[in-house]
Amino acid sequence: MKKPVIGITSAWENDPNLKNYFRNCVSIDYSKSIIAAGGTPIIIPTLDDLNTIKEQVKLLDGLILSGGADVNPLLYGEEFKNGIGVVSLERDRGEMLFLEEFIKSGKPILGICRGHQLLNVFMGGTLFQDLKYTNTEVVKHRQDFYPDMPVHKVKIIDKDNILADLFGEEIFTNSFHHQAVNKIGKDLTPIAVASDGIIEAFQMKNHKFFYGIQWHPEMMTARGNTDMLKIFKKFVEKAAAK
Repeated sequence: MKKPVIGITSAWENDPNLKNYFRNCVSIDYSKSIIAAGGTPIIIPTLDDLNTIKEQVKLLDGLILSGGADVNPLLYGEEFKNGIGVVSLERDRGEMLFLEEFIKSGKPILGICRGHQLLNVFMGGTLFQDLKYTNTEVVKHRQDFYPDMPVHKVKIIDKDNILADLFGEEIFTNSFHHQAVNKIGKDLTPIAVASDGIIEAFQMKNHKFFYGIQWHPEMMTARGNTDMLKIFKKFVEKAAAK
């Protein structure tokens, strides 16, 4: 049986040693996780050619929006605030175009970290440009140690989703972010939160599979965490179902 083909978005980066030279790259952990879950990963370059994007969408059975640079706050109607990090105008433009086309297909979508945040913005939501703007005391959301080390608890607050099915009421996760979902996007339902109230996951309930996850399950999966692998197995399973 043909394995589901999963597209993984990539970062747009410049080589500091060369002028006018750019490249796409993404952590190998995403591909390792998809392979372990039974899928075939394909890395998607950053493009703004709609005809090419339409052809790419035809080839894919599912889409992962990977982590990376901050989302441009102008996309959700805010000026830049102190604390925002590097943004990637090329990547924002390319991924927004890709999402607009891919969502029409009804195929499974999984956003991780930046991807989680981009999905929220795409659906009309906003972000905290930095966690200091939550005006509350937060747990440490940007760890400095091993990439697969669990550092804080995530409470699952909705029972009708894959996280509840897989993990019950809570799970301990890693964490690598300084921004977070603020206003939730249209048709999205928060399904998991950290102990400080930060939204750690959401879903679109009227979609076959549309999830945003703030932590990095691929980092944990690629280093042997079999619990986190279950997320990718569910994703690949849904991508295989026609």
